[in-house]
Amino acid sequence: MPKSKKTKKKQIDLASFEIKRDIDIPPFTIQNVVSTFSLGVSGLNLKYIALKYHYAEFNPQTFAAATIRIRNPRTTALAFASGNMVITGANSPLLSRYAARKYVRIFQHVGIPVCMSKFRIQNIVASADVGFTIKLQDIANDYGPYCSYEPDLFPGLIFRSISPKLVFLCFRSGKIVITGGKNIQEIDTTYSSLFSNILVKYRDNENSTVSSSEYRNMIKNKRDISGL
Repeated sequence: MPKSKKTKKKQIDLASFEIKRDIDIPPFTIQNVVSTFSLGVSGLNLKYIALKYHYAEFNPQTFAAATIRIRNPRTTALAFASGNMVITGANSPLLSRYAARKYVRIFQHVGIPVCMSKFRIQNIVASADVGFTIKLQDIANDYGPYCSYEPDLFPGLIFRSISPKLVFLCFRSGKIVITGGKNIQEIDTTYSSLFSNILVKYRDNENSTVSSSEYRNMIKNKRDISGL
């Protein structure tokens, strides 16, 4: 028997919604910035660098990149033999760029002729707490084509925005995780739109003390009763 194809979820255009400025929108916090840049050289001898200089860790049997860490700003970088680098851990785009320059100076300090080029922010991860419990199932019922909610597999509801392309993980507790951002402005605008037009309408005042697992069981019981 052929497997039934899953219906592809649509992406909601949150940019088309009007942001309601009369609503107090909880702030979000940037948790991680992922950026990439090039050292302007190719054919880095990562094994030689790791053996000669203490700042790099390299185990080719585990991963094809050398790992470098700095304390200020506290970040981790992956250096590839191609000369490309990936930085994670910064909590702002500005600090991520600053970290990239410090990694370049580390290479230059030991006599490796490199420079920073093609710096790009690839992903900004942010989080927020809306301050109230959310009726996730009600959102899933009303916005089914635009979101995914399968509490048996994952406790959060997944919203995908098309303009800009962001992913929102909305949890029962009111915690929100935002991924896919390229700049802070698009996160601010889209999150504000999602909160003021959708999330604020699904505040759960009746069962505010019900946890994620209890909420999942409550939904199951309702489905069982309606199925009888």
